[in-house]
Amino acid sequence: MSNGKKVVTMGAEAPGATMDEYSISTPFGTLTISRGGRRITYDLHPGIKQSRHNVALYGYVEQLIKSGVTRLNAGHIRVRGHDKTLSLTRGKARLDLVYYRNGKIHECELKTSREIGLDVTAIQLTELCRHVDDLTLLVPRGCLEEADTICKLINLRHQITIEAYDGSGEDEDEE
Repeated sequence: MSNGKKVVTMGAEAPGATMDEYSISTPFGTLTISRGGRRITYDLHPGIKQSRHNVALYGYVEQLIKSGVTRLNAGHIRVRGHDKTLSLTRGKARLDLVYYRNGKIHECELKTSREIGLDVTAIQLTELCRHVDDLTLLVPRGCLEEADTICKLINLRHQITIEAYDGSGEDEDEE
């Protein structure tokens, strides 16, 4: 029983069980369909976590949607307004987010505090700037200065706009 309702696992027959709720187990979590298909939830198993990068990207995209952006493509995540016709590929690199606001395309790369100083980030930003006129680098509020310094060191500061994707300055929990 789950919340007073009988749970039926797909493919299993349970005598006398109501068909109000279905449960499908995967290696990563449990998908539950209830209320006659009107409610669908997915619970991750303990120990399975979303990456900090994806959590930050999802949060930023949700902010954009709340602000009225309706046409966007975000790599790694699926959200309403998702438009696959907006390509994320630029040269050999791939953006995290492309969206339209006020008739202008915005091309964004998101980096967590752990990713900002990596060599692979400098290589990726260099490749993206070969194909993007005004790249937006999204970083945690507390890392704006570090991102600015790195962009200056790789001589790309004039092509990159740096913005905070959060409001707190912290993008991760202590482990």
